[in-house]
Amino acid sequence: MNIPNSITVFRLMLIPCYIIFFLVYEGDNHWLVALYFLIGGGLLDILDGYIARKYNMVTNAGAMLDPLADKLLLLTVAMGMNLKGYLPTWLIIILIGRETLMIIGGVINYLYTQIAISANYFGKINTCFVYLLIITYAFDWNYASVLAKIFVVYLLFVTFMYLNIFMRKINCKKVYKE
Repeated sequence: MNIPNSITVFRLMLIPCYIIFFLVYEGDNHWLVALYFLIGGGLLDILDGYIARKYNMVTNAGAMLDPLADKLLLLTVAMGMNLKGYLPTWLIIILIGRETLMIIGGVINYLYTQIAISANYFGKINTCFVYLLIITYAFDWNYASVLAKIFVVYLLFVTFMYLNIFMRKINCKKVYKE
C-alpha cells in the first residue's frame, strides 16, 4: 500500500473516531467537533491527491477508495450534525440518496469495466460545496437555506455529468468487447 492510499485509509478511520467523539461530546458546540473532523479530512484528501499525482502513485484502489472516503466522511459528519439539529433532514436525505447512487454506480462501473471513474472537477467542486454548506449551517449563517437550494440544483447537474461519464464508459466497454 502506497502513501496516498495509506492516508485515504486513515481518513476512513476518522469516521468511527468522529462518531465516538461527536456522540460523547456534551458541549453546546457539537458543530465545532464536526468542523474539525471535516477540515482534517479535507486537508488529508488534498494531501493524498497531491502526493499521488506528483509522485505518480495513482492506483485503481486509490481512485475508488479516495472518493469513498470523501463521501463516507462527509455523510457521517452531515448525519451527526442533523442528529444535533444543525442540518435539515431533507438535505441529509438528498445527500444520502445521491452519494449512495454514486457509490453503487462506481462499483457497477468497476465490476463491468475494471476501470475506476476518478473524480473530476465537477465532483471536487461538489465536495467543496458540501463542505461550505455544512459550515454555513454550523455557523447558522442567514443564507444557508438559499445556498442549500443552489446546491441541490448543482448536485443534479453533477449527478447528470457523472451518469453521462458512466454510460460512455459502459458503452465503450461494450463496443470494445464486440
